[in-house]
Amino acid sequence: MGNAAGKEISKFPFYNLLCVVLFLVTISQPLYILFQNKEAFFAKGYMDLYEQYHNLYNSSQYVQKENPGIIPDEALEAFAAGTFLKGLNPILIVHDQPPLGRYILSLSILLFDNVNTIIVLLFFLSGMGVFLIARLILHNTLLSFVPLAIFINEPLFVNKFYYSPLLEPIQLPFIIFAIYFFMQGIIKKNYFKWFIYTSVMLGFVISIRFFILGVLLVFTMVLYFLIKKKFDKKFALFILSLPIAAIILLVSYTRTIQLGSSILQIFGIQKYIFYYHRAQLSLPFSFWDLLFFNRWHTWWGERTIISDPQWIFIWPFSAFLALFFSLLGFFRKISVSEPEKVIVIWIIVYSLFLSLGETSTRYFPPLLPFVYIIATSFLVKIILLLKSKFKSK
Repeated sequence: MGNAAGKEISKFPFYNLLCVVLFLVTISQPLYILFQNKEAFFAKGYMDLYEQYHNLYNSSQYVQKENPGIIPDEALEAFAAGTFLKGLNPILIVHDQPPLGRYILSLSILLFDNVNTIIVLLFFLSGMGVFLIARLILHNTLLSFVPLAIFINEPLFVNKFYYSPLLEPIQLPFIIFAIYFFMQGIIKKNYFKWFIYTSVMLGFVISIRFFILGVLLVFTMVLYFLIKKKFDKKFALFILSLPIAAIILLVSYTRTIQLGSSILQIFGIQKYIFYYHRAQLSLPFSFWDLLFFNRWHTWWGERTIISDPQWIFIWPFSAFLALFFSLLGFFRKISVSEPEKVIVIWIIVYSLFLSLGETSTRYFPPLLPFVYIIATSFLVKIILLLKSKFKSK
């Protein structure tokens, strides 16, 4: 059905022109924001700011035990990147996350003398990944711009330009491409190559931020095979490729190992990171209240419920469409392709994970583009079904 819709729409008059116009409309706002903030993203002179970051860090809760100041997350990441570039053991600065994300920021400083420049590339890589997945499912370039346009123009994505650098946007493209490469692996003949690419992406995911997202991705992929009940050579080669991810994690701690830590100690650090983040397991199911009704259950102070200005009505609308799609697919009332099955499993797994504890919209980017893609696919299939029924009458 997806192929049929794609071919039918591609016959529209001026189809190619429409694709170009929609592409330009899609990227206009991000490009305009970049132009507005070109100094922050492209101006040289990081080392002139380093001492400011250093002073903020020295007066923050990471150093001062009494009456500490507050260092913004983006300032902390900018400081850590510069310090890592100097060769300091990364676990001596911040060890709440693995170091690779900050090393990527260090690379940005090294290449561009600006900690934010590489973020621009990662933003557009995320957008390209969303488009490629949408294209794989919708089989049509014009339709594929729809979920992409929503995602990269909504406030949640746009605001990442203003609060930069942060680790979430650095990790996001690797999450997206891990899923994309896995989809290619399950539908292409040369699947082992794609599974290797998948494991490389998984390695970046667990080396940039807390490894739980990598675990959830692997669980999603294994669950796909379990549901399909296919434990063949393809499944075995996928499992055999996974150690690549662990190797990338170890490589990200090269400096720590050079300074005397053992490989076992590196895995011990991951245990510390796990216990550090386990403290966030409170306010279960508040994720759904935030997603559907813009009621954010805060976990500080008096734990009030507030609204998030980044919330848009498309979130609950798309979530309902994705839910209906999943239910109709489960009861075989609507066709579901193999890549769509992967996305549905990911949406369910990640949503259940977010349901376990406190949440905020900063954790939504790994979810929303996939919800938009499924919602778009569902609408296309419903329109085609209604059209076929109308013709049959």
